[in-house]
Amino acid sequence: MPTTRLTYVGPPAYTAALAQALEAQGVSVDYRPPMETRDLTTAMAVVSVILAATGPVSDIVATVRAFTSRFAGTRVEGLPDEGGSSVPERLGHLDQLHADGVITGAEHAQQRARILGDL
Repeated sequence: MPTTRLTYVGPPAYTAALAQALEAQGVSVDYRPPMETRDLTTAMAVVSVILAATGPVSDIVATVRAFTSRFAGTRVEGLPDEGGSSVPERLGHLDQLHADGVITGAEHAQQRARILGDL
C-alpha cells in the first residue's frame, strides 16, 4: 500500500478530525498531534502538521476533499492525483463516503456536481 505525505494547514483542533476521517475510510494515519490549549487565541492559530497516510490514493483524495470542503479555513497540501479514476468510479466512491456518514447530503450533492462539472 502506498504512503502519501500530506501537510495539513489550519486550526490545531481539526488535525485529529482529518486523521479520524481518513481512518474511517481504512487509511492508516501517522502524525504528531499539535499541542492544543483552552486559550482562544492559541486554539484558533494556524498550524502545519505532516501526516503520513497509507492506503488507496482514491480514498485519501476523496476524504481530504470532503474534509476541506466541510472545514472552512483548512487546506491540505501534497494531495496526489487520483490516478485517473473514471467518473463512475469517483461517483461510486462519493456515494460510499455518504453512505458511511463521512460526508453530509449537502456535501455529497456539492461534490457530485463538481465531479460532473469536470466532464
